[in-house]
Parts: sequence; structure tokens; C-alpha cells
Amino acid sequence: MRAQASPTVGPVLFKQGMRALVGGVAVVTAYDASGASLGLTATSVSSLSVDPPSLLVCVNAASAMAQALADGAAFGVNLLAHEQAEVAQAFGGQRPVRGVGRFAYGAWHRGALDTPLLAGARVAFECVVAQTMAYATHRIVVGRVAEIHFGDPAARPLLYHDGRYATTEEA
Repeated sequence: MRAQASPTVGPVLFKQGMRALVGGVAVVTAYDASGASLGLTATSVSSLSVDPPSLLVCVNAASAMAQALADGAAFGVNLLAHEQAEVAQAFGGQRPVRGVGRFAYGAWHRGALDTPLLAGARVAFECVVAQTMAYATHRIVVGRVAEIHFGDPAARPLLYHDGRYATTEEA
């Protein structure tokens, strides 16, 4: 007999349960076909493979980022340092900023693959899209890592836990 998901587990209960998970915070960035800067805060970033070096990110299928990645745009994954919570908030929608206005937070430059990279990030990965898959409201994007830019190895990571940003001492 195949196991079934409980019909009582809906979005509210699921979010409540997921608040117990501590996640690193990243800002995923790209340029769309018209050259507009795109970015979003994500905790759904994971290492996938070391051979070939790959990671995965999950983005809302209705977002401009999902469309750009489906079109094959190169993308950056900027893992934030603890002092970059304001950047995470700007790209996460907690602040009333949209589009290019988000890039007013933090110092940005273009990477080797022409992706927006955040100065001071603990590490930034530049990726090419290897595969995308649809699942429910999101797109799972596999990125083949083409470039890695290391920041300060002593910088503490920015974490997300229980609905708030934290550092390793606070989580």
C-alpha cells in the first residue's frame, strides 16, 4: 500500500513545522532577456553534486526569475554574511522595494558569467542552467557551477530560523 499525505497538513501547518529548520540565506540573481536585474532571497538552496559541481535552487514558478532561468539565463547564488540581513530583507519582500530598487541594497558587480554578484557575500556561485523541473507552485533549477568567488572566510553566515534572520550564536 502506498503511503498517503495527511489531508490535515495544509500550508499553515507545514510553514509552522518548517520554522524549526535552520537555513542559510542566499540571494539568487540574474538578468532577464531584456537586461533587467532580477533577484530574490532564498533558503531553498542546496548542494547537489560535486561531479559535476552542481547546486539546486527552488523559485516560485510565477516569478520573473523562474522565467529567466527557464530561458537559460546564467544566475548567481550569493550566500549572505550575517551583516547582510538588510539585503536579504530587500530581496525577500519584507521591504517595500521592487525590481532594480532592490539592488540599491549592498554593493553589486558583474561576475565572469555576467551575473549580479554581491560584494561581501561569504561565497558567490555563478551557474549555468543544467535543468529545470516543475513541481506544484515552484521550479526546481539545477545549476552547473562555473565560477566560485570566496569572501571573508571568517564572516559568520546569515541564517533564517523561526521566521527571523539570525547568526550562528542566535539560532
